[in-house]
Amino acid sequence: MDIDEMKLGDIKKIAGMFGVTEPHPFVGSYVIVRCRDAGVHAGVLVSAEGRGCVLKQSRRLWYWKPANKASFLSGVAARGLDGASKIGVPVDISLTENCEIIKCTPEAEESIKNAKPYIQ
Repeated sequence: MDIDEMKLGDIKKIAGMFGVTEPHPFVGSYVIVRCRDAGVHAGVLVSAEGRGCVLKQSRRLWYWKPANKASFLSGVAARGLDGASKIGVPVDISLTENCEIIKCTPEAEESIKNAKPYIQ
């Protein structure tokens, strides 16, 4: 095999043989993660592999309502949170059993970061 003739697909196959994989495309981005058992979290994606991920400055969305009459969790990722939402304080967290990772718009990121923490 001539290394100068290798294509990107060949290189990816060889890297995979040694356990080297490409990082998730949203690494470094502010995201919302919905988990099977742990609920919904928003933060900066540090890493993701299989159904697990690590977030820094993650806020748990205990009760979420999208801003501007948007719908569903994708509406939160696009438009941010309504004032009726209840969210936790920022923490670093490792999550398992992720169902989805949604990249947030800058508008949504600011809305979530600036939301007042819910404290009973």
